[in-house]
Amino acid sequence: MRTLFHNNQTVPHAYEGGISELRRAITLHPIKRPSIMRRMHAHNRALRLTALRSRRVALIGDLPMTKTPSLTRHIANTTRDLRHWDFISSNSILFCTGQVNCPRHTVDLSIRTAIGDVVTQLFDEFNSNARQRGRMLQFQNIQYGYVRVEPRFGVDYVLDMVLWFKKFRPPHRATLSVRRHAYVQQTFGSLEMTSDAALRETLRQRTDKVIRLRKVNSSEEVDWSKVALPPQQSHIFIILPLSGRADTFRRFTDHLRNMCQDRNRFSLVVVLFTSSPEEDSAISATLRELRSDIDVQVIEMGQALFSRGLALARGAAALTPDALMFFTDVDMLFTCETLDRIRLNTVRGAQVYFPIVFSEYSPEMWSDNDRLLSDAFHYGRRRGYFRHFGFGLVSLYRADLDLVGGLNVNIKGWGMEDVDLFEKCVRSPLRVLRAPDPGLVHIYHTVRCADSMPEAQYTMCIGSKAASLASLDSLVDQISVYS
Repeated sequence: MRTLFHNNQTVPHAYEGGISELRRAITLHPIKRPSIMRRMHAHNRALRLTALRSRRVALIGDLPMTKTPSLTRHIANTTRDLRHWDFISSNSILFCTGQVNCPRHTVDLSIRTAIGDVVTQLFDEFNSNARQRGRMLQFQNIQYGYVRVEPRFGVDYVLDMVLWFKKFRPPHRATLSVRRHAYVQQTFGSLEMTSDAALRETLRQRTDKVIRLRKVNSSEEVDWSKVALPPQQSHIFIILPLSGRADTFRRFTDHLRNMCQDRNRFSLVVVLFTSSPEEDSAISATLRELRSDIDVQVIEMGQALFSRGLALARGAAALTPDALMFFTDVDMLFTCETLDRIRLNTVRGAQVYFPIVFSEYSPEMWSDNDRLLSDAFHYGRRRGYFRHFGFGLVSLYRADLDLVGGLNVNIKGWGMEDVDLFEKCVRSPLRVLRAPDPGLVHIYHTVRCADSMPEAQYTMCIGSKAASLASLDSLVDQISVYS
């Protein structure tokens, strides 16, 4: 009875968390806020939409020309084309291969949510005619399971479940604990297309509503009407912290000058810390040459101790709220296509782009073929690797940087400011787009980790230094030479 007539006793924060328990409820109490009522309505419509999509798939399956359903929707002709399963244990640990964090890690929230929805729908279908059959199935837990994604078809599950089998018709009333295997296929829906402009507007309106909802008091009603949002600028401001390293800066500017024909679509903001007189003189000469081709703005930091977080914050402060910013480093080389991806993947008030950078190993450990290549944009296993845990490069609008709380300017020296900004973006209403970008290459350089660094920064610095020395293949070759 309490499942049908749902009364949440956690007032005044009722229904602000998970609402999956409301699937079978026919009345809800208490709901005091219009925003919560709207959330309940949206949840109900989502359940209805899921049911209609399931019904559509079932009807399509009944058509004469439809193939007979099979557990094998994709036949692999090569080992490369074979889709591997991931194993999920009873303690929510996922065992996998060929991915970040493998061979084992905690099951992601998205997978846990998907499996929970699958189990709920599965038992709803089992018990849809429970009264006629005189028996009911009740879920207990999952002993183990397998999951894999077939990109063209959907998601496959094999779930070993413990459940209660209840017979409630006399004289055979009984309750048994049984184990059963469930083979489940989630089929992708039909292809839907939309324009880039429509998608960006939808994302911006949706995020704006979330931000407005967070700002109002519990007693106020939210205005859900569509609002006119400020325009988006496509001109990119490349913000570069710099202290010394004149030769590396010369390489950066030479590449920047030659990489793209249309130089009016981006500007360079150099946040310059004073170094040695020779280095500063060489940097000044390079800047004078660069100004003839590219719009350059220099922010002098004087004798201040180098801090990447402070430099990026000062560079951002010099721009207007509608400025599209790209935080980079002097060791980076990038292509004109990367700038196009920055414009496409960064949405003001909705999305932040954290590209995954390809980082070179030490050239001393490259293969002979890699040494013959003339430019940096090659991606052999022995040449470099994608930095899945590096967050230093990011593109976002100045207004969005202020929204998430800005940069931590108290972090001195190398590292940690990027992780701090990434965590702020994840906690914010903004969506984070994280993907490898083949047009971004970090050129190898010697890393020096000062003993005076805080422990967390020093550990991260040593880890980055070790990871960039050589590939595993090269290390194995070295072992065979000296063993």
